[in-house]
Amino acid sequence: MDSNDSIRCSSRRRVLQVGASAVGLSIAGCLGGDGDSITFLSRGGSTQEAEREIMEEWTEESDITVEHQSAPSDQEMIQLIAENPGSIDFTNFSASGLGLARGEHDDELLAEIDYGEIPNYEEHVQDEWQSAPPIDGHDDGLAYHISTHGLAYNTEMVDEEPTSWDVTLESEYEDQVAFSDISYARFGVGAAHAGLDVNEALADEELRNEVYDQLREQHQNVFTYWASGDEFMRLLREDQAAFTTAWGGRIEQLQEDDYPVDYTIPEEGTPSFSSFMVVTEESENKDAVYDFLNWYYEPEHAVQHSLNYNYPTPLEDPPAELTELLEYVEDPDELLWMDFQLVFEHLDEIEQNWNDIKAE
Repeated sequence: MDSNDSIRCSSRRRVLQVGASAVGLSIAGCLGGDGDSITFLSRGGSTQEAEREIMEEWTEESDITVEHQSAPSDQEMIQLIAENPGSIDFTNFSASGLGLARGEHDDELLAEIDYGEIPNYEEHVQDEWQSAPPIDGHDDGLAYHISTHGLAYNTEMVDEEPTSWDVTLESEYEDQVAFSDISYARFGVGAAHAGLDVNEALADEELRNEVYDQLREQHQNVFTYWASGDEFMRLLREDQAAFTTAWGGRIEQLQEDDYPVDYTIPEEGTPSFSSFMVVTEESENKDAVYDFLNWYYEPEHAVQHSLNYNYPTPLEDPPAELTELLEYVEDPDELLWMDFQLVFEHLDEIEQNWNDIKAE
């Protein structure tokens, strides 16, 4: 690195620290790289450790280092990218993150992906998932992992596998039910339980009120609302919850540790929390990112990572070990996809009603 490079790194490091302080993060080092490194932003914890592991394998072949940064939510990831242009090369967003990034930044935060540079994606990822609702009609995202917001349960506290959200209303489970404290996720579950199309409900005031009534009914047996995956895992480990909304990949982790838990998607449906790889518009390392992504979507690598990560990449002709993961669904149409432009349009109302319900 010559002296001019050193100056550029120092300057970028100061900018990053200022931007990161606004979201409570600590970032060090020269990010963005000069072609010998790329920077990946994810959510931390065990899932990012799994991402670090698969990316290190690519580094061994490519000689390009992946620097890792983390932020706990899509909102904070978006803020970090926006405040530090060029410092993050790629990340993964949920559908809500995609909607927020597009809406708040006029489609200028994320790059248009050159799919021709990622032929393994087009060849090996299921066509249905390549046109999943959050990326259908857009060219800024790649289907990465299937994730759902279903129902976890303690198999020693529950006699049989639940098939409906109705089980959370049964009197025998009073003060044994936990739900997430994510307002729009609660709205999605409430709409499903009420038998409503979630996006029709978002667009119609009368239907939104039906959803709030359903959430109010669900509230009766709830003893707590969780704010993080670690929290609902603790509730299950400590036998506090008979039922809780959850992400299946986290339940896989508990099963691996021999806790008596299982996971299901109720017959009324459940919201998708699936994630999508995106490349930032200001990245100067897009070629290297494309190289990694193309390498990742080779089935042997995607399967290896999915099994370590506990969330499946939706591959064509997936092996049985992938389809046996709790999160696996064959078609995105099996899940509920919320239109996040509608969510954001009514978010103040949704959050106000949600807070009122919790206070009852």
